[in-house]
Amino acid sequence: MSRIGWERVEDIDVPQEDPGIRARLYFFRIVIIALFAVLVYRVYALQQTRGEEFQLRAADNQLATLLITPPRGAIFDRNGQPLAVNLPSFNVTITPAFLPRNPAERLAVFERLSLLTGVPVTNTVEQDALRAAADQELIGAYSRLAQLYNAPVDTTLDAAGLVPLLPESITAIYEKFSFNQYNPAVVRANVPLTLAIEIEQQSLFLPGVRVIAEPVRHYPSGEYTAHLIGYMGPLPNLTWLDRGYQRDDRVGWAGLEYFSEAELAGVKGERRIEVDWTGREVRQVGLAREPVPGQNLYLTIDLDLQIQVHEILTRLMDLRRVTRDSFDGELKETEHGVVIVLNPNTGEVLAMVNIPTFDNNRFATEVPVDYYLGLARNDYRPLVNNAISGEYPPGSTFKLVTAAAALQEGIVSPFRYLFDPGTITIANQFAPNDPGRAQTFYCWLREGHGLMNMFSGMANSCNVYFYKLAGGFNQDNEFVTGLGIDVLARYANEFGFGRRQGIESFLESPGNMPTQAWKRRVHNEPWSTGDDYNAGVGQGFVTSTPMQQAQMAAVIASGGFLYRPTFIHHITDGDGNMVRDFAPEVLNSISVAPEFIDVVAEGMRLVNQEGGTGASLLNFDWLDEFGVTSAGKTGTAEFCDQIAIRRGWCRPDDLQGTIRPTHSWFVGYAPFEEPEIAVVAFLYNGGEGSLWAAPITREVMAAYFKVDRYAPAIEPGQTAAAP
Repeated sequence: MSRIGWERVEDIDVPQEDPGIRARLYFFRIVIIALFAVLVYRVYALQQTRGEEFQLRAADNQLATLLITPPRGAIFDRNGQPLAVNLPSFNVTITPAFLPRNPAERLAVFERLSLLTGVPVTNTVEQDALRAAADQELIGAYSRLAQLYNAPVDTTLDAAGLVPLLPESITAIYEKFSFNQYNPAVVRANVPLTLAIEIEQQSLFLPGVRVIAEPVRHYPSGEYTAHLIGYMGPLPNLTWLDRGYQRDDRVGWAGLEYFSEAELAGVKGERRIEVDWTGREVRQVGLAREPVPGQNLYLTIDLDLQIQVHEILTRLMDLRRVTRDSFDGELKETEHGVVIVLNPNTGEVLAMVNIPTFDNNRFATEVPVDYYLGLARNDYRPLVNNAISGEYPPGSTFKLVTAAAALQEGIVSPFRYLFDPGTITIANQFAPNDPGRAQTFYCWLREGHGLMNMFSGMANSCNVYFYKLAGGFNQDNEFVTGLGIDVLARYANEFGFGRRQGIESFLESPGNMPTQAWKRRVHNEPWSTGDDYNAGVGQGFVTSTPMQQAQMAAVIASGGFLYRPTFIHHITDGDGNMVRDFAPEVLNSISVAPEFIDVVAEGMRLVNQEGGTGASLLNFDWLDEFGVTSAGKTGTAEFCDQIAIRRGWCRPDDLQGTIRPTHSWFVGYAPFEEPEIAVVAFLYNGGEGSLWAAPITREVMAAYFKVDRYAPAIEPGQTAAAP
């Protein structure tokens, strides 16, 4: 018998196995095997069904797609002078995907970046403290005001000086763009070159921070062309993202920058890059898709003429403000004026000046809230291109349409005389036997002009003569049928009134040319007898834009053709190749015989001759002495709009019911024989057209033809060139 150590095998006490433990061990073995089987199956299933997806995710952690913004197209005048260009600038950005994942490490990057750029890491606590310390009653009042003007509350409180709006913090910028991981968000724009270099040198310690060279829009002509060129700003709403834009892109907000956004913006490029753990670019993967530069606009505007016209309008407006009115001897508030110069044979806009204006360079990198709100709340709407969007009563300039329609309809012949006693009283056709419902109409010359035909009637702008043409007259053995509003409206529409003509702007106003149906629809009233008379002299319900007034003069100058007005001459691509050339487009010709158009033109010529309203009240002649014969028409349009009501300009009068302030108008063209330009001048609350708008037009014509004070200096030994 064998022995182990000192004991025999038989003597060893072998413990008996517990059946309960054995069962539990078997159970755990089965569970482990089952879990392992499930894991193996899950790995197999993921490899088979989603392997490609996970490979792409892994690649995305290493690869990034960057969009390349193309250079924006430039804008030039007709002679190649720059009106909108791109200047180099440097933006400090953060890309959320490349920032540290750890909050503490990310905060350290933000703090280091804040020291370099001056942008706070966060300012929520400070902003709340400023708001809590302010007058809560005033905050409530200005908050309601902001809602009324549809303006941001924070910016409104800042502009009011109640709660200063602190700069946007780095943390706020990160949270705002964190959903778009690979889109660089601008922390500070247009930093100095030295700071850009310093940040690049520290980029190893600033993962996710990049300095991106990006052009900034610059407008060399500034306020001279601000209404025409417009300006840029951030995306107005999220729908722009569906058009391929990114959240920090800037787009056109007004003017041609807005209207021609598709042409100017170009097409974004794309490049695929490999990045390291810090977010720095390692290499480019594959070939990049190059961006397509924006197209360049060449305008019809002559910048030199534009600047001269602006200075002329500014000088005459300044003079108007310090000159007592000839009617009541008061100084007038004259803060708004427009001048447009057209080529009547093509529709090209050679100059278009609006006052008040603004500096569109202030919007180059951001929208300055206080400046913007100040402009937006100005009664005279300096942000609006009133040359094509403002609607005003045209006054006596509209008599050109009445004259052409009356001649064509056979209401009068050019040489038929009608008598102007100074006033006429018209019975209401619906109550002819009720003297109380009769209306009295006045000529601007209260003693009357006497006998007037078409030529003298236009030269003297005789109201009574044109009242009779528009509404008719049957008294004192004088019978005139009268056009009536519907016939007059048809001719006015042919001249361009009451309709948009398709100039390059989404904000072109149609003006208003009323009809009987229009008054029933809009005012729920029937057309009255007096409405015909008022419409015939450009008053009542008739309104027009300055552009439509200029087009009216251009129709007569061109022999009866209405051209589509245009700002754009041609478009080129980034290499200067022609993309599109804008040929003149005739919208329609007026249904007036050429001989009658000549009669209207001759009447306009007499306006600018001695005895005409365009010259009789001036201390100078037009440009005849310089070999340039001109034609024109004065207009003094009564108005009583919201500005006039608030300022108390509309006053009661026993004779006329209400004394109304007047706009000053003048339309004209030159040379009379072969017209090159048509001009309109408009002064809001400017008084007599002959006293203020006419001199502006005369100066603009002199500047265009380079005569009188605008003649170039003659060098010794040279002789003056003929105009």
